[in-house]
Amino acid sequence: MNTNTALQVTNFDFYRDSLIAIRDNATGEIYTAINYVLRGIGFTELQIKHLRKKWSKDSIVAGGVQNFITHDDLGRLQDSFCISIRKLPLALAKINITPKMKREQPELTSKLELYQDKCADVLASVFLDNKSASDINLQPLIDAITTLSSSIVIMQQDIVSIKQNQENIQKQIPKKRYSFWSTKMFPKYQLLKDYFGIAENKNLYKELYREFHNMYPDIELNQVVDDYCYENKLESCYTLDAIEHDKTVRVLFEAMVDGLLEKYELISTSGPVKQKTIFDDGVENILVTHQKGTVINE
Repeated sequence: MNTNTALQVTNFDFYRDSLIAIRDNATGEIYTAINYVLRGIGFTELQIKHLRKKWSKDSIVAGGVQNFITHDDLGRLQDSFCISIRKLPLALAKINITPKMKREQPELTSKLELYQDKCADVLASVFLDNKSASDINLQPLIDAITTLSSSIVIMQQDIVSIKQNQENIQKQIPKKRYSFWSTKMFPKYQLLKDYFGIAENKNLYKELYREFHNMYPDIELNQVVDDYCYENKLESCYTLDAIEHDKTVRVLFEAMVDGLLEKYELISTSGPVKQKTIFDDGVENILVTHQKGTVINE
């Protein structure tokens, strides 16, 4: 029990409920009488006694519960079980509204929400400014929230606009034009893919990079990639682009691919890999027609 005489007690109106705010001048802590709060919400005396006992034993809430000796309206001493306004919202949030309470005390739920949302803030304001809840001007706060909401809407519109602009820019960017070396190498890659039954290009490239490392262990492809990105101010790039950019590495890489094609007899050593064109079938048809000659129907 706290018998500290340095207490400042204030009665105030909270949405037509009479509450008590108590300030401990020794610590600056602000409390309110538990019985008044629970009675104002609509709990019965038996429920108030149960909740007060429960709060006093709660591992978190109990640290904010105090029993002060105050004077009543007639000047008589009385025990006042109080709770710190720091712990009040948490204590109220722990109250479980049962279906029976909703059925028998329908106004209790809405009243509890009102106390959960505003009681602690109003208590502090009332005690410090000596105002009632109805006197507190909430319009500046409402105006600030309205302004913030408008700003959020504008920001969302700006984000949508930026996204649309980026999409339009992406559409305007021309597709990448393959270099001469890339175009020359693609048929060779295809021959290797078909021979080894590799479905995707990336899987073939991975194997080629490993083979290149085995053949030229002194050349680190990751470093080649880093150098290419640094020179071109890029965050990342394709490994083949970096290989193509480095003339020495490009020549060695192509020689390795050609060596693999020769090893597995996929190309002859007498000439380069030929790309299939629409004229291949046309030449064959011309040769067949020339050999048979013109057929005349009699």
